Amino acid sequence: MGKSFALAAFMACGLSATAGAADKIAIGSVATLGDGPLICAIERGYFREQNIEVDISSFRSGADMVPLIVRGDLQMMGGAMSASFFNAIADGMPIRYFSNRAQSPVHHALVLRKEVAARVREIKDLKGLRLAIIGTGSQTEYETAKVLAAGGLALEDIDTKSLGMPETVAALKGGAIDGGILVPPLDALAVRDGGVRFMDPDDVLRPPMEVSGIFYNLDWAKRNAETLDRFTLAYIKGARCFLEAAHHGPNRAELIGYLIKHTPITDPTVYEAMTWGDVNPDGAVNVESVMDMQDFYLGRGYVKQSLAPQKIIDLEPVRRAIAKLGAFGK
Repeated sequence: MGKSFALAAFMACGLSATAGAADKIAIGSVATLGDGPLICAIERGYFREQNIEVDISSFRSGADMVPLIVRGDLQMMGGAMSASFFNAIADGMPIRYFSNRAQSPVHHALVLRKEVAARVREIKDLKGLRLAIIGTGSQTEYETAKVLAAGGLALEDIDTKSLGMPETVAALKGGAIDGGILVPPLDALAVRDGGVRFMDPDDVLRPPMEVSGIFYNLDWAKRNAETLDRFTLAYIKGARCFLEAAHHGPNRAELIGYLIKHTPITDPTVYEAMTWGDVNPDGAVNVESVMDMQDFYLGRGYVKQSLAPQKIIDLEPVRRAIAKLGAFGK
């Protein structure tokens, strides 16, 4: 039985190799733990099984990637829902959101300087502090606003500073800011450097947040529908692999090795100590959360118009993949 299986696998690999060159997909990403599903799918060969070669390039923010994916320099990008994304679609740009990358609970942390944390007991005590956000119209602004609202505050009650998350860690250490929401593993680095975790925004976020996902270039997807389906199937297998490790499964050490290879954080103790966020094991998008973000950006005057869900999200690639893979746990 074992030899037959090995022979079949060998023949399948041979057929794949002779079928032609691998389909290449360039993906932009902000290098965080959210890349875990992609990294696992690369390292475990799930994309190779589908005759796909994935090339990941790192960027400071999702807003930096939008022009490149619109132009077609990137076929996909991983990132959060920013105002620039909604505006790009409203302007008729060829971009759609199609699969979850990270979802609540994600274990983000609002980290404060040690000197400030000593006097902040409740959310309302954040008033007047200087907090970092990635930028105006960013998801960290949305997340920060939701936290403040839970304590009866608004963005106008704090002093915001636009910084990338790696810069936020350095600014916290140097005392240039009072705090900011950080994602794993950057929150762990900030704490290691003397910061204090004040709270997990998941505790007050309603609806539970669609933290980030995978977007595609619509023109590319129309020309490469079959490749998109093969990518989505491999990606969901990677998401399930990552989720197992996130919940301290037997593959956690394996995943830490992959993350060290592909991300800027090379200290395994940082990954071992942190709580990893979740990803939907079926790739499903939290549509309610996406629409809540759009409403926030509309209310702030950052986006031009309200878009229907089907203009923003393509649910079909995930549905087709699950039809082949089966729903998680069933």
